[in-house]
Amino acid sequence: MKRIGLFLLLILLLPLSVLAQTADPTPTPNPDETSDPIPRVHTVAEGENLTYIASLYEVTVDELLALNGLPNADNLFVGQTLTIPGGEGEAVATVYRLGGGDTLAQIAAVFNTTPNAILQTNRMISPSQPPAIGQTITVVSRTGSALPQSVTGTPHVVAPGETLVTIAAQHNISPAALAVANDLPYLAHLLAGQRLRIPSDAPPYQYLSGAWQQVAIRPFPIIPGNTVSIYVENVLEGRPSGQFGNQPLQFFPQENGFVALVGIDAFAEPGFFELRLEGSGSRPWRPFTQQVLVNPGSYALQQIPLDDNPELRQQEDEMLATIYLTRSETRQWEGLFTAPVTPTIVTAPYGDARSYNGAPITIYHSGVDFAGTIGTPILAPASGTVVFVDLLELRGNTVILDHGQGVFSAYFHLSETFVAAGDVVVAGQTIAAGGSTGLSTGPHLHWDLRVHGVPVNGLQWLETPFP
Repeated sequence: MKRIGLFLLLILLLPLSVLAQTADPTPTPNPDETSDPIPRVHTVAEGENLTYIASLYEVTVDELLALNGLPNADNLFVGQTLTIPGGEGEAVATVYRLGGGDTLAQIAAVFNTTPNAILQTNRMISPSQPPAIGQTITVVSRTGSALPQSVTGTPHVVAPGETLVTIAAQHNISPAALAVANDLPYLAHLLAGQRLRIPSDAPPYQYLSGAWQQVAIRPFPIIPGNTVSIYVENVLEGRPSGQFGNQPLQFFPQENGFVALVGIDAFAEPGFFELRLEGSGSRPWRPFTQQVLVNPGSYALQQIPLDDNPELRQQEDEMLATIYLTRSETRQWEGLFTAPVTPTIVTAPYGDARSYNGAPITIYHSGVDFAGTIGTPILAPASGTVVFVDLLELRGNTVILDHGQGVFSAYFHLSETFVAAGDVVVAGQTIAAGGSTGLSTGPHLHWDLRVHGVPVNGLQWLETPFP
C-alpha cells in the first residue's frame, strides 16, 4: 500500500500532466506493488487471552488493542487472527475458492498481494479472463497467514464534474486518504464512471464494476440438482434482473439488497455457466457478468419394474407446470426445511436416471422417496399455502404447497389428504397420510421440491438454509 509521503514525493518529481488518471475507469490495486511488509500474526487458540498473547511476543496489551482495533481485552474468539506489533511474518501459500463477485483485484486485496502475482502463480494469461466462481486457485498470501484480511468500504461511481477533493469532502475524509485507498496519485484527474472505494469500518468491500456493491453466491460446490442462492446489492435505486445459464433470475428483497434462487436441472451438463446481472430504476444499471463452475453430480440409474405411460406423464407434467411456475412475492418459510416424515429413511434418492422395464432413459427421479407405511403421517416441511389437492393417475393422491417466491413442495402416492386448497399450513403440521396410490411399487412418500419449476434435491434444503 502506498504511503502519503510517496504521493507527495511524486508530486515534486513529476509534472502534473503525468499524474492524470488514464487507466481503466475501474482502478485496481497497483500490480507492481510487492514490497509491503508481511505482518506478523497470531491465531487465537483455545484458552488463550490477550495477556498471554502479549507476553508471548513481549508486547503490551494496549499495543495489541490499538493495532487490532479491539475495544477491550475480552473481544477474542478461537481462530481470530491478531496482528503483532514489530517483527515480520512470512508469505504463506494457500488455496482459495472464488465466491460470487470475486475478481483478481478482490483476491489480491484480501491476501495483501497483487493481481500479477496471482496470474503468475496460477499460470493464467490475462487478468481480463479471471477464474470462474467456484474454481480454486493458489494464492501466496502476504497477510501473515493463510487467511484473507478484511477490506471494507463502499463504492462511489464518479459523476461528471466530480474531483478527488469534492468526493472526499462529500464522504468526510481527506483527499490524500481517498487517493491512498484507491492507489491513485494525489489529486489525480478522475473520469466519469470511474469507481472508487470510500474507506469505512463496514461493510466488506468488493472490487466490482459500476455501482454493484455486493455479489454473493452460495452454497458450494455447485452441482446439477442443487439450489443456488444469488444475493446482490447495488448503490443505485431500482431492482435487479439477470440470467444464470439459460434461466432468467427472479429477485426478491432481502436485507439491504435482493436475492434470487435458481435450481439446476439434474440432467444439466456440468461446466461453466454465465451469470449475468443487470437492473434498472431511474436509470439502467451497468451489467455484471462472471462465469460460474458447475461441478459434475454423482447420480446413478434406477431400474423400475413397471410400465411407464409417457403421454400421460407429459399431460400431468404440463398441468402441474402451470402451478409450479406461478410466483408469489411473500416468502412464507424461514431457515431450514424439516423432513416430511419421521424417521427419514431414503429408499430412492433424487436425481438418478430412471428406466421403466428396461425402456430408454428419458427422465430422472425428480424427488426423494421416503420409506413409510399406509397411514404414515406426512408433515409440512415449512410454512406454506395449499394450492393443489387431487387424485392423479400417475402420482396418485397429491398435495402441493406454495412456500412463496417460486418455491413449491409436492407429496405423491398418498392414501389420505387432510388439507384443502387455500389452507395455510405451518412447519410440522400433518397434511396427509402415506400410501401407494398411482404408479407405485409399494407404500412410500415421493417428495418433490421445485424452484421456479425446476425439480431440485430437497435433502439440500434440510441441511442448508435458503435464501
